[in-house]
Amino acid sequence: GFTGLMSLGHAAFLAIGAYTSAILVDQVGLPFELSLIITPIIVGLFGFVIGFPALRIEGMYLGLTTMGFGFIVKRLIIAFREWTGGSAGLQVSKATLFGFTVSNDWDNYFLIYTFAIIAIIVARRIVKSKLGRAFMAIRDSEQAAQASGINIAKYKMLSFFISGMFAGFAGVLFAHTSHFISTDHFDILLSILFIVMVLVGGVGSIYGAVLGTLFIVLMENMFIPLFKDSLTQYMHLEAGDFQVFIFGLIMLLFIIFQPLGLYGMWLKMRIYWKLFPFNPRKRFT
Repeated sequence: GFTGLMSLGHAAFLAIGAYTSAILVDQVGLPFELSLIITPIIVGLFGFVIGFPALRIEGMYLGLTTMGFGFIVKRLIIAFREWTGGSAGLQVSKATLFGFTVSNDWDNYFLIYTFAIIAIIVARRIVKSKLGRAFMAIRDSEQAAQASGINIAKYKMLSFFISGMFAGFAGVLFAHTSHFISTDHFDILLSILFIVMVLVGGVGSIYGAVLGTLFIVLMENMFIPLFKDSLTQYMHLEAGDFQVFIFGLIMLLFIIFQPLGLYGMWLKMRIYWKLFPFNPRKRFT
């Protein structure tokens, strides 16, 4: 991301958001609107705590630490089965926003896309603020950022807090639009899928994350079902293994041939067309 910190625990943040909102709304009795505010803050605090290892470790070691956090959250969900339903899962009520109940797929799409646009706008404002510039300075060089007077520890912790808030917000929407949640929805493969989305779209870019998400969702819902039966028989793979194989192949191809992702490719194309008349190798003859 913008701070250059690897996380393989975002599925856990999503799970905490989903289960927290389900408990607050259905068992405690809080309004859905209030859960939209409280739950992201709670998940952000979890992210803040998980950010402590980022002060001492980085790279793959930090990723493994956050992955371990995901396993802990999954076991805690099973342990507190009287609240979470354990391995059997938990039924979740429909979202009711200012008296309007989200009751069908179109309502779900409208709710999700509306809040997704709001999240993108908020993320853009953060990136263009002093906070975002501090994040990017840490990503580029911690030594240079520290020499510039940036508090490395403070901004790393804030990075995890904000990231956890966004994931918690998504968890709230997921719980109240799918109406059922279980530990199977939040396994390590989901965290890896998030990494694939970012790599495909373009690391360190909001629009890249959006493009990567759209690409993977279209692949998952259109391409894979279209060729799954024939290719799984030809390659002797199970249906679930085939999906993992395809996503792994996509990630490998992008890392090798297009490391800047889809958004990076678009930026290069845009720059090329701006400079086109002055490029002697590409002039028409």
